[in-house]
Amino acid sequence: MQKKSQHIRTWLLLSGTLFAALVTTAQQQTDTARKTVVLSELVVTATRTEKSIGDIPIPVQVISRKYIQQTGAQRLTDVLQQQTGIVIADNPLGQALQGYPNPFGAGIQLQGFDPAYTLILVDGEPLTGRNAGVLNLGRVPVGNIQQIEIVKGPATSLYGSDALAGVINIITEKPNHNKTGFQLHHATNNTWGLTANATKVLKKGGVSLFANRYSNDGYDLDKSVYGQTVDPSTAYSFSGKLQLALSAKTTWLSSARFFTQNQRNNYLVFTGQAPEAVKGNSRETDWGLYNQLTRQLSGPVRIIARLYATGYRNNSSVYLQQDKTLFDRSFLQQFLLKPEVQLEIGQKQKWVAGTGYNYETISANRYASEKKLNAWYGFLQKEWLINQRLNITAGARADKHTLYKLQFNPKLAMAYKLSGRLNISASAGTGFKAPDFRQQFLSFNNALVGYTLLGANELANGLRILKQQGQIDAAVNINPYLNNTALLPERSLGLNAGFRYTTPDVQVSVNVFRNDVKNLIERYNLPFTKINGQAIFSYVNVNRVFTRGADISVQYQLSRAFMLTAGYQYLDAKDKDILRQIGKGSVYRRDPATFITTQVTRQEYGGLFNRSKHTANIQFLYNNQPGKLNASIRAVYRGRFGFSDRNGNAILDDDSEYARGYLLLNMVIGKAVFPGTELQIGADNMLNYTDRDHLPGLPGRVLFANCNINLEQLFKHNKNSTIK
Repeated sequence: MQKKSQHIRTWLLLSGTLFAALVTTAQQQTDTARKTVVLSELVVTATRTEKSIGDIPIPVQVISRKYIQQTGAQRLTDVLQQQTGIVIADNPLGQALQGYPNPFGAGIQLQGFDPAYTLILVDGEPLTGRNAGVLNLGRVPVGNIQQIEIVKGPATSLYGSDALAGVINIITEKPNHNKTGFQLHHATNNTWGLTANATKVLKKGGVSLFANRYSNDGYDLDKSVYGQTVDPSTAYSFSGKLQLALSAKTTWLSSARFFTQNQRNNYLVFTGQAPEAVKGNSRETDWGLYNQLTRQLSGPVRIIARLYATGYRNNSSVYLQQDKTLFDRSFLQQFLLKPEVQLEIGQKQKWVAGTGYNYETISANRYASEKKLNAWYGFLQKEWLINQRLNITAGARADKHTLYKLQFNPKLAMAYKLSGRLNISASAGTGFKAPDFRQQFLSFNNALVGYTLLGANELANGLRILKQQGQIDAAVNINPYLNNTALLPERSLGLNAGFRYTTPDVQVSVNVFRNDVKNLIERYNLPFTKINGQAIFSYVNVNRVFTRGADISVQYQLSRAFMLTAGYQYLDAKDKDILRQIGKGSVYRRDPATFITTQVTRQEYGGLFNRSKHTANIQFLYNNQPGKLNASIRAVYRGRFGFSDRNGNAILDDDSEYARGYLLLNMVIGKAVFPGTELQIGADNMLNYTDRDHLPGLPGRVLFANCNINLEQLFKHNKNSTIK
């Protein structure tokens, strides 16, 4: 403990000394050299058209390539968790598998919604392959990201299902300049990363190529448990982009990406009285192909035709180490084909309309058969700019899926410029999330524990099979459950309102939000068990919940070189049905120590599990161009959050049911040793905070070093030196 405290004091002393020097340098620069905070970023995700962020009437955040590079981050989660209103939360289903590798990992929580409710896009097209609603964000390398756009609140009116909480669009670099770059990364846990990135401008277009290799030895947060918390893995990513001007009015864009990761697994299983060790591997593969044709018609009319295809596969096999026999094998394979046509008419007073089709297949060993689904959709949006002050955007989308009725989702957003510095905005929109494949088609019997989990569409057939096999007692009446009840899409109404205040040195943005969700899909226990005493689970529409809160972001340009940013989010997320039952006095809890039963009050009810009421971040960024030195210290705080039910009433209502809050402190220093070459050293989680049970995805303190090389700048410098 003493050694740990000494490490912490050393890091804090070094950090304080460094930033004291940086602040002194920054204060010595003249005020006239200060940079203006300009809302000049162009974003496309919020309205499907390119607009300045200052003209967007809905909450939008932009993460620039410059910021990503300055943090030295290698993982997308490391970049996102430092943004206001975004929480990287480990999946509770994965956490429940203590002693086993977490198969679901961590996902993005936006406005209090689980990861399944945020749509993740790469260059405007969706990623597939969710496990328990969570996407493996490690599939997206950061080395070729141009910017990340985050739209908060329901975006269903443009993007359909899965965008109920919002959209995160990862936009990769366009081939519009010549560049050849490399990065070598090394970090704790024997982590190695190698990135190569090249773009070349052609006579009528450009081409870009990207490759990345990333490997690590994993880590172990508890030496008393056999195996590692996270096992070793090796991943490869490749992508390419071709852009051509076929004529003065026609352009063509093609892109492709491929990702593969192999993870080596080693853990204990209980097949009898004594545990046995298993060993094997999991391989994850993801690919995507995208083509886009853009044609400028007469006047301000443009048509865009897109064709996107993507596939995902996850295979896992483990064997008993003692006799090499197969213990478990699983697979998941998903395919999506998505053609779309979009029409744009006008400039400032713009119409946007589009139609598309989704053809999707999925197969897995936990599904009874391969499933093929299709859906048609169409969307329409109109923008009005009145008196150069009032911006009104109205839109709607209709989705028709094979499994549920027509879904219609409108949205209305407004922004008004009170002055050159102050903009106010408000938006209201509905959202929906279709039942996922797991909730509809899962047919899984857990051989290790003995329970059964059946999707709503498989419930009747699954119960018949269990009855025929004698796994359900003959006296149990299953007839009431033999008529499959189709799951309804979850629906929400989202409201957002706020303002943005901008001066040459300061930018302040505030957003207040409220989301009301009905038809929430929950897992439930059938009122009878199998003959082994284990439960049978399925899914049903039950709860109504709300999330509400506010987030505040501040950016202050202290000087030409020194910037301070800070953010805070308050969140309240609760189940309306539980609140109603508490109001009736029908919710009780029993103290596990004293066995005393008492009524639960509204003040004791903590809301939905895995949500933090308070989250915050603060960042000090330094960028001295003359000295070619940059540095940052970034702190991220997450307040306590509910983790598990301890007293048996299935709600969060006791202090013992919370995981404690924590603080992450990250630091990086970068220096250009000569033109075209930069060295970075840094530390993530400097305070070495770990929590094996609640945060298995947090590895403790990580020290890293990067070497970044830009060949164009390097060769130019060497050429000039030779001439001299």
